[in-house]
Amino acid sequence: MAEPQALPRERSDLSVLGVSAGAGVVLAGIAIAVLVPWLVLANVQAPARAPNDARPPRTPGPGLQTAGPLELRAFLRGKRARLESSGVDAEGHAHIAIEEAMGLMVARDAGQRR
Repeated sequence: MAEPQALPRERSDLSVLGVSAGAGVVLAGIAIAVLVPWLVLANVQAPARAPNDARPPRTPGPGLQTAGPLELRAFLRGKRARLESSGVDAEGHAHIAIEEAMGLMVARDAGQRR
């Protein structure tokens, strides 16, 4: 049997000069990205403190609830009463009970499917 012949080797696909040039471009870009803002900040005469002292404005928080669960129950009672009643409110908005509204929707959908 014949011995396999050795294939000729490639020299190299990478150029050391090309890799070095690419690395130099990247490093120069990083240096510019760091130095330019630093120079701008060092040479601009900005006030040391912002008008509001660089703190968010103070806003009063909500007052403490002394009877949170009771207030929640009263709120939910009012909402449920609105859902279960029909009529016109003080602002002139008409509303119907949720059960009646669902019945009307079912009747309407049943009429469309015929």
